[in-house]
Amino acid sequence: MLQSAKEYRASSRTISIYSSLGGARVSLNPIDQSPIFPLVKMYVCGLTPQDHAHLGHGLVVMRFDIVRRYMLYRRLNVLFIQNVTDIDDKIIAKVVALKVDPLAMTRQLTDEFYASAKKLHALPVDKLTKVTEFLPQIISFIQTLIDRGFAYVTPEGNVYFDVSKKDDYGKLSNQNTTMLYDSVRKELDKEKRSPLDFALWKRDESTSLSSPSPWGVGRPGWHIECSSMIHETLGDRIDIHGGGVDLKFPHHENEIAQSEAYSGVPLANIWMHNGLLNIEGQKMSKSLNNFVRLDEAIERYGITPLRFVIARHHYRSGIDLTDKLFKENLNSLLEFHRLFEKVEASKATVTRETFDPDDEQVIEEFETAMDNDFNSPEALVVLEKARAKLQQRLESGVGIEMIARKAKLICELGKILGLFFDSLDTVEREVLKVAGHLSEGGALTPSQVRELVDQRTEARKSKDFVRSDELRKKLLTHGIDVLDAKAGSSWRAG
Repeated sequence: MLQSAKEYRASSRTISIYSSLGGARVSLNPIDQSPIFPLVKMYVCGLTPQDHAHLGHGLVVMRFDIVRRYMLYRRLNVLFIQNVTDIDDKIIAKVVALKVDPLAMTRQLTDEFYASAKKLHALPVDKLTKVTEFLPQIISFIQTLIDRGFAYVTPEGNVYFDVSKKDDYGKLSNQNTTMLYDSVRKELDKEKRSPLDFALWKRDESTSLSSPSPWGVGRPGWHIECSSMIHETLGDRIDIHGGGVDLKFPHHENEIAQSEAYSGVPLANIWMHNGLLNIEGQKMSKSLNNFVRLDEAIERYGITPLRFVIARHHYRSGIDLTDKLFKENLNSLLEFHRLFEKVEASKATVTRETFDPDDEQVIEEFETAMDNDFNSPEALVVLEKARAKLQQRLESGVGIEMIARKAKLICELGKILGLFFDSLDTVEREVLKVAGHLSEGGALTPSQVRELVDQRTEARKSKDFVRSDELRKKLLTHGIDVLDAKAGSSWRAG
């Protein structure tokens, strides 16, 4: 899909992205100035595999997949790196409690997560970095910070970053260090020079995840891991650093401090933070009993409905995942796939030479939306308007070949948003599953729905309106509404 999409056009606009550092829109001007397919170095914070991945992890995957797909469409050669924090306090606590091999546990949970990401049609990561594979480099990075006077070793063998040596500390989260100090001064660790100082190395001989170092056996702190792995895989300066807004402080703030102390140059030109997920108006958490595992969400909501709902929201906005939200979107999703199936869009050929002014306008409006900080909701509205126009033309008897070609264009652009990869049958099954979950009767299969709709059609033909009403009500108990038209009856999510 992306290869054919690249043939569409080369927009003269630049992509404008909201950077959390500075709080303003900036143009994406890659560090690599190659005239053809310039390289964009991108790092997005990934998984800490101490439990099964939840839907919030999936949200990050889907949102940055849209960002990445659009940059590829715009002829940018994206090098996408993501990390796995497989040494962490929570992981250690978990393996001690369960008495399991930490590497086996983290490997299993990581594989499970990326299997789910693949089901969601997310592009594979170009390189996955694991803390356990970078310990010598992390130790070397810490030693350089000590040598340059930005870090200090305590008598107990811990290493801390000295925040006082960075005058601009707090610039990402826009926090004043004096105020930060006042908020945490009661928590002063006797080893620290300041309560704001953060750990680069923790002395710890209690776990198999510990390693020897110049300061004693121990393990790295959370923040230093990302800085070191970025340095090793992408260099001192990258184009885009991404992650959830919950990581802005302290994680990303500390990354900036230690990376810039190490290299003397800004870590990232653009900082992107995605909004977080609520479930029915509440923050997702195990204590509220609304914790949704990613694999369970895929089973419950379906792949395509999930991605459609995610694309409906801007990546920087929060999402309140509610039953109502799915109800509002299922039928639009169905209408896209039914159009594609009806005109056999998958068999159509779309090239730059076949475009007419209407096609050019759709592409222009789609790109304008996405160039504006990857505004997927506006881009999706562009596709919905184009679909509605095609449906009108189809009803008026316009040539099916032309409609199929235009539908194929909509489908190809939709794939940039992570949509329209699955067949109509698959999408109908997923829609019926969600509709059944939201209703009292449970889910039906597409064949069961068609059978009931056909029975109702026969009842109406024979003027058995009692039976017809009974069948309509039965379908409604499964979340299905019947639409009657001259061409026949059809169904939609009710």
